[in-house]
Amino acid sequence: MTKELYLALAYVILINLTTFVMFYIDKQEHRRHRHPHGISTHIFMTLAVLGGSLGELLGMWAFHHKRHHKEYLVLLPIFLLAQIIVAAVVLNMYFSTDVDVHDLVPA
Repeated sequence: MTKELYLALAYVILINLTTFVMFYIDKQEHRRHRHPHGISTHIFMTLAVLGGSLGELLGMWAFHHKRHHKEYLVLLPIFLLAQIIVAAVVLNMYFSTDVDVHDLVPA
């Protein structure tokens, strides 16, 4: 694997680990205060769009948190599917013999 693929993989792992941990923190905050003092839904949705949708879905499942919020139930799987499709297309382009990925990025 090349340096670019290692960096992309590190980014995906880091953003998903971050969102997973933030779900845990948010759940603990809700348990302690019994009212919404936690992390904003806008922040969670932004992290999901930036690549953290898998971490959020795993956080929802692991911590039983925000599982009844319609925006999470609808949007997170859509974001994850879109990210999987983008990753598949980019990896296909990267490993294709017809396209040089380095030609796609300006110098």
